[in-house]
Amino acid sequence: MSRILLLMDDPAAQRTLEDVLRAAHQTPVAPPRDWSTAGSLAQRVAAARPDVVVFGLEAGIETTLGWVRALADAETTRYVPLMAAAPTTPAAAAAQALLDGGLRDVVALDAPPPLVAARVDNMAALSYLRRTFRRQNDALAARTAELDRVFETATTGLAIADPAGQVVRLNEAGRTILGGLATPAGVYRVHDAEGRPVAHETHPLYRAAVHGEQVASARFQLTPEASAQPRMLALEAVPLEAPGGLITGGLAVFRDETATWALEEELRRRAALLGERTEEMEAFVYTASHDMKGPLLNIRRFARMLIEDNPDIEPDSRHFLQRIEVNADRLSRLVQDLLQVVKVGKMELVREACDLNVVVRAAHQGLEALVHEADARVEVADGLPTADGDFDRLVDVFANLLSNAIKYRRPDRPCVVRVYAADAEPGTVHVVVEDEGRGVPEDQHTRIFGLFHRLHTRDQIEGSGLGLGIVTRVIGRHGGRVWVESDGATGSAFHVVLPAP
Repeated sequence: MSRILLLMDDPAAQRTLEDVLRAAHQTPVAPPRDWSTAGSLAQRVAAARPDVVVFGLEAGIETTLGWVRALADAETTRYVPLMAAAPTTPAAAAAQALLDGGLRDVVALDAPPPLVAARVDNMAALSYLRRTFRRQNDALAARTAELDRVFETATTGLAIADPAGQVVRLNEAGRTILGGLATPAGVYRVHDAEGRPVAHETHPLYRAAVHGEQVASARFQLTPEASAQPRMLALEAVPLEAPGGLITGGLAVFRDETATWALEEELRRRAALLGERTEEMEAFVYTASHDMKGPLLNIRRFARMLIEDNPDIEPDSRHFLQRIEVNADRLSRLVQDLLQVVKVGKMELVREACDLNVVVRAAHQGLEALVHEADARVEVADGLPTADGDFDRLVDVFANLLSNAIKYRRPDRPCVVRVYAADAEPGTVHVVVEDEGRGVPEDQHTRIFGLFHRLHTRDQIEGSGLGLGIVTRVIGRHGGRVWVESDGATGSAFHVVLPAP
């Protein structure tokens, strides 16, 4: 039910209108005391919270219009519909004066009661609609203001285009990035990442606003005429759609990535330079290692010949010749490992489905002398998986891992090395080479896979320090991973993950 505030001085007319309203299920509200006192009308009306205010005309048209103006000027009552109730139908001129003065309607109390009630009810419905509209409009205005604040304070550039591709709005960050580069044609002057001019029709914002395309991760060069140094812009554009799929424009999000772009260019330049230096170094290592193989073989052979052909040689001389032979042999193995490191980076992998049972068996057989000398036992679990890889290179991997496990055995216990499969992620295989040896300290878990890195001196354990470096490079060429788990005291577990076939 609607609340109808009656501001009437005629008790009989007021009772008549109250009866009509109650019969129509409305709620008449009696006027507050001294409601007509100057300066208090709007406050008293607002306190009554009416849906409609009905004035009597007992005080005359001019006085009534004065009250109407007072309510219309007050913020709290300006949207309350105002009516007048006359005992009989007023003259046309009087009615027109009342309506021109701000009243919404004038009813005559001698009209049929249902008609009077209907006209008041219509005014109450209008009041409800206006209040609803105001609430929704206020909420929309608040939401719009909030979006405007977000739009203007965003740290990335934002540009909105209309359905014709015209830029109609830029935020503060966008204005800062673009400067004067937004054009009347609709978009800003840019070139693609290779420096070619971008036509208006192919600009991502135009394509989003006009054709409804979504463009992600595009890069463009800003080319200010007053600057010889271009800036790089990263941009994404999406169409703006109304309900029903109608395209109403487009939104571009962009940021200045000049510093990032310059850094990437510098990194590419340095990577290219490093590649050249690496090629030169590898060529030098390969050539030097290859050229040293023959002389080292001769040194070793001649030392052995001198020892065997001179049984009566002095002990000191024999000792020196044996040291020459041992060091020549050590240097030969180092040269061979260096050649393998270089080859790993250059060789073409012959990939096939490799049964790792066969791979590990081949690696084991190649280490028979070392296994026998260390009295080691290599236990290979049944059912190792099949990997996608180069058979010979994978044999090298497991030969290095088995060799390391045996070399770094503990002197106070038997040497046992276990090879078994572990749970793997989809599309991969996972094999573990586990030993009970000296272990790897936690701070060395990454460093041991570098070239020439050793945990012990050559006098303690023989080796070149290249084995795990070769393992890392071979596994990396296959797109796999290798890592170690160890507490540094009770052995190590080397994990190898390779692609499945």
